[in-house]
Amino acid sequence: MLSKALLLKQLYLRKLIGERYCESIQFRASKDSVFNKNNLNDVINNCNLCELSKISKEKILGLCDNTSKIAFVTLKPILPFSMSQEMIKNIANRVFEVESYSLLSIIKCNANTNIKDTHISICKEYIKTQLDSIEPTLIILFGADIAKYLLHSDERLEDLRGRILRSKNLLNKERDFIVTYAINDLVKNPSLKKLSFEDFKIAKEFLNKN
Repeated sequence: MLSKALLLKQLYLRKLIGERYCESIQFRASKDSVFNKNNLNDVINNCNLCELSKISKEKILGLCDNTSKIAFVTLKPILPFSMSQEMIKNIANRVFEVESYSLLSIIKCNANTNIKDTHISICKEYIKTQLDSIEPTLIILFGADIAKYLLHSDERLEDLRGRILRSKNLLNKERDFIVTYAINDLVKNPSLKKLSFEDFKIAKEFLNKN
């Protein structure tokens, strides 16, 4: 049943980019994306595969910088001029001492609601294409929930933190990750900043060697 649901999702995504189907079709499962970086923005902006699209104020694609070695990934989209955006900018500029970076979210719809696994199942196809197109040296995940969805890890946050993790899963090739606290937790609880700085220190040392 699950495999049929995943197949249906893939077919819906392909339909979004203009593919047409006859009554009989053979579909071979693949880790390759069903769309490419050239048409991705249009696909996201026109996505209506789940209820989030009906209650969302807008779709936020994120920032993809092909020249950057760092990609920050959050669960929900980061709003322009928000405290979360300012914090991530400061982390990039002051901690990693870089001006260019990528900032992406798994969920693309700006909707104030609880995120379900069904939402993730659709949206992770989009972030897969984004990450595969920019090829960052290190991907920084804000929160254990993101590690669950991108790394397929059920470990507690404290067990995930403080080390570089190498994983492939939904991506086209192995990538290096580090997990730290969710960005909302860092904004609301300044005491966590010192702990997250230890994660960023490990990340910076890794980047300097690669």
